[in-house]
Amino acid sequence: MDIEQISFQIISFAGDSFSTMLKALGKAKEKDFESAEKLMEEAKKSLDDAHNVHTEILVSEAQGNKQEYSVLLSHAQDTLMNTILAETLLSEIIELYKAKEDKE
Repeated sequence: MDIEQISFQIISFAGDSFSTMLKALGKAKEKDFESAEKLMEEAKKSLDDAHNVHTEILVSEAQGNKQEYSVLLSHAQDTLMNTILAETLLSEIIELYKAKEDKE
């Protein structure tokens, strides 16, 4: 697989994950925590897929298969990092919504 295909896979999986997390946040706002949890699990699977593709290219380079610099891959890595950060933050926000609901 070439660097362009790898980049687009990472962007696609990470983008799907991020949009699913936003749906989960919306469900949490509506106090539908069961749906929010299911959506976060779905988002995690997409994020894992993105991470696995990224790991493949890292392993390949570690084995001596050097790639030329690619702005597209740089963008894909940035998208992946932001999605990983979003997972952490959105999970915490959803937990805050749950805690607030428990207090009411």
